[in-house]
Amino acid sequence: MKKALIAGEGVLPRAIAERLHDSDVELLILTLRDDVEDLKPYANKIIHMRMPKLGQVVRETKAFGASELIMAGRIPKKIMYRLPFLLFDKLSRSVMRKSIHDDHSLLGSIVEAFEGENIKVIPYWQILPEFIASKGKLSGRSPNRKEMNDVEYAREILRITLPCSFGQAVCVADGAVVAVEAMEGTDMMIKRAGSLSGHGVVVKMMKVNQDMRYDLPTVGEKTLEAMKESGLTCLAVESGKTLILEPEKFFELADKYDIAVWGI
Repeated sequence: MKKALIAGEGVLPRAIAERLHDSDVELLILTLRDDVEDLKPYANKIIHMRMPKLGQVVRETKAFGASELIMAGRIPKKIMYRLPFLLFDKLSRSVMRKSIHDDHSLLGSIVEAFEGENIKVIPYWQILPEFIASKGKLSGRSPNRKEMNDVEYAREILRITLPCSFGQAVCVADGAVVAVEAMEGTDMMIKRAGSLSGHGVVVKMMKVNQDMRYDLPTVGEKTLEAMKESGLTCLAVESGKTLILEPEKFFELADKYDIAVWGI
């Protein structure tokens, strides 16, 4: 069986590539990453792209003989804003013209473009089911009463922000909203919150109508590092809909930092 993987930043693409390699899948990897050597052991063919070109992805995937594609890892949003529009290829420009530039809408348009070329986009979480958060206590301790009160308040805020295509995560301290995630991502939002309050909880949930094939909320060791640095002591994530990167290492670090991780 042959598959293609668009590998963005972070540890997720490597984990997926390694699992597929162990399953004897022939794998084409297309990536903008500089550390292509890190992915080469798991690829039958690897293409280092200089910039996002959806037409090139389609051509290379078909030439490789794959009809299924996985999109995983973060593509920096600044690429869209800093590169001149005319540098993108025809298919990329077509997608960008018809899509508003929030992440969910843009990713949905990209998937639609691939599937219009008879390339099926498959869910990466099915390859790594053990990375999905369960319900209840996930790390060594449960949230205390004060933290749980802030978690519940944060959930009320998220019910308002999530339909607006921003605010996938929020930081609350003492019943007050300290920071809401925007384009900068969860980890940068946490650092901003730490500079303001120096304590509190982080709650992260899935956007309304978010497509689980390619766009799951994700947390990892960097999230915990940012929380430790910022003085935040509790992380609540949506069970069944949140990917925890390298879960064994993640939970060990949460225990070390005494950060409560809770599945809601």
